[in-house]
Amino acid sequence: MGGGPSHEDLMTYAVELYQKRSDDQCFLPDVGIDESLLKYSGTDSNTALQAYSNEMVNLVPGFISSLGSALGAFTAVPNALGLGALLISMIMELALKGTGEQSESSYSMLRRVFGEEKASSVRDTLSECLRRHRMFIQNEDRLKGELRRLEQQLSNHLTILKNSLLLDQQMSTRGFKIWVNGAAFHVQMLIHEARLNIETGSSDSDYFNAIQVAINLYLLDLDHLLDKYKTYKTSTTAYRGAILCKRNDPDVDICVAGYCAILNDEKKCSYYIDDGSLCQGAALIEPYLDYVFSNYEPILGLKRHFSDMKNNLNTLIHQHGSYILPFSTRGTRM
Repeated sequence: MGGGPSHEDLMTYAVELYQKRSDDQCFLPDVGIDESLLKYSGTDSNTALQAYSNEMVNLVPGFISSLGSALGAFTAVPNALGLGALLISMIMELALKGTGEQSESSYSMLRRVFGEEKASSVRDTLSECLRRHRMFIQNEDRLKGELRRLEQQLSNHLTILKNSLLLDQQMSTRGFKIWVNGAAFHVQMLIHEARLNIETGSSDSDYFNAIQVAINLYLLDLDHLLDKYKTYKTSTTAYRGAILCKRNDPDVDICVAGYCAILNDEKKCSYYIDDGSLCQGAALIEPYLDYVFSNYEPILGLKRHFSDMKNNLNTLIHQHGSYILPFSTRGTRM
């Protein structure tokens, strides 16, 4: 038997490494669903929007006037739920910029998800959807047509991206993050389109069944993508050890394992371990990633989000709720 650490030792250290570096983004996958999408996807999206609006009214001087300018002549916006709530929160972000305040919320979602990605058909379709939604926010017939057209376009782009990640050796953290956020956004588009059509008398069964199938397919895709992404993370996490030697007598060098560096080739960062005997390559990296993928909340939350959408689908497509400006631009209570 060799003198290196046992499998149990490596498993124990993998857990310790995760706990020690739980706030270090070097080795934790940045693939979660964006905070703004999560905030405005649930059954309480209208309440969340109203709470955010009230907070801005209380904290930011000039917010009401700036928001009134951003919304034009409207003092009430219909269907301020889900995708509608997300859009209004972005308009609020623009209003905040008009007051000189800075914010890192919904308006920054596309930057957080897509980063410096130079060419992304998914990003372009999301941007166009938000743009067209704002243009026709008070014209539901036109908005329904735009949502139908753009959700079909987004679905196609997501299929192309998924196949690229799974089949064309193009897996990356950014690509996976774009896919999962694009899929979450697409579900919101489908729900909002159903909501608008059901409100005007369409049968809910066709919409319910179609969206349920779409979510089931995304959950299946997610299983395959997570497996592929885990393999990718294993291949991009390396190690480098150092051997420290000292001369014990004139003829004999005593050499021991020195430090060990775990390297993230994708992010170009590293973490040093004092105990060089743990520098066991895949024997350490694989249990560490097993633990990350079983315990890291942003990864656990991916499947839970789509499952929650599926479980709450009937409630979501039948919800209604408007956003009413807290005050008119003239300063009187609405």
